[in-house]
Amino acid sequence: MSSYFDYYCKRKSDTIAGTCYSMCPEEEIKLRETSKLIHVLEVVGSKRQLVKSYCRSAADLHIAVPKLLRPYSVLTHTVEYLLVKVTQRDDVPQPVVYDFVNDRLRAVRQDMTIQRLPYDECVNLLEPMVRFYVYYGYLLNDLLLKDFDPHLNKKYLLECTKWFLSCCDSITERPDSELIDRLSRFLHVSNNNDRRLVCDKVLIECLYILCNLDNIHPLYRYIKLSKEMKSNSKLQLAYKIAISNMEGNYIKVFRLLDQLCPLTYCAVFAYLPTLQRRCLQVLSHGYHNKRLTVPSDVIARWLRFPDRQEAKTTCQYYGLTVDGDAVRFDKTQFKMNDRLHQVKTEDLITKFNINNPSDIYTYT
Repeated sequence: MSSYFDYYCKRKSDTIAGTCYSMCPEEEIKLRETSKLIHVLEVVGSKRQLVKSYCRSAADLHIAVPKLLRPYSVLTHTVEYLLVKVTQRDDVPQPVVYDFVNDRLRAVRQDMTIQRLPYDECVNLLEPMVRFYVYYGYLLNDLLLKDFDPHLNKKYLLECTKWFLSCCDSITERPDSELIDRLSRFLHVSNNNDRRLVCDKVLIECLYILCNLDNIHPLYRYIKLSKEMKSNSKLQLAYKIAISNMEGNYIKVFRLLDQLCPLTYCAVFAYLPTLQRRCLQVLSHGYHNKRLTVPSDVIARWLRFPDRQEAKTTCQYYGLTVDGDAVRFDKTQFKMNDRLHQVKTEDLITKFNINNPSDIYTYT
């Protein structure tokens, strides 16, 4: 049996144009209301605001239907609604918010794929998704695996990032000035606070590097970028951090972290435990001495621990001797534990003086 996709798209160049002009198709609304499958985040006061959920279907047999697909304008509104409004709900736990928004964003990407949206439209929809996965990877970092899976989050993050960059490359390769102009088009959010999602290609290039510090491929990509892109100070900072990490200059890496913006800091934070362990191992060799000690507040400053107590706890975890408020480095005592000592997340809103959490999706 041929699929609906094959029926509507006779050639590879053909596309299906969605005709669903609400965030959730009428058929799904009726089905979910009858089955009592309304999510708590779809209940707004006395009203219901359903958003299309992600659906698995072999060969897209039942989902490549115009009336079930949302066109670009509706997808844009859906992403804006999910990231600017739903993520601000404080009446449910954050893991529940993440699971809901993640599922609905996957449904958005599914509609994008089936309709074969143009590159510039994909770029504008994917950029805020990358921000979402980076931010929540940081926000939910302290949770147990049953509540939040960082590996699955990283999978979705890479999927969106690579898709975004691939679309940008395709736009750049095409000698179409109109497309290039549309790439930088802003996505306006119609809410009382006049916040809007933006498309920041430099930020995504930075996140691609910093979310993959131990991978050399983002550095190859950086080398191939245009001179104009490589001259950007934010992108140069990300490159310096990655190169310093590759060279084993961890103290320099920590020093450069102070210059990061909120999202790039969130990206690097996932690597902090690894960087701190590697740096402590290097210090155990460089400062190896059975008599001399290093003050814990100095170590906290070097390795960007939140306080001296956290620095001492981490040093003890890796087998180093803590004497009062000082640490004695001994290469024979250092233990490369299988499990990393996790660092507690700081309040990002306070750390970067952010006025509103939704600013994460709107700043440039």
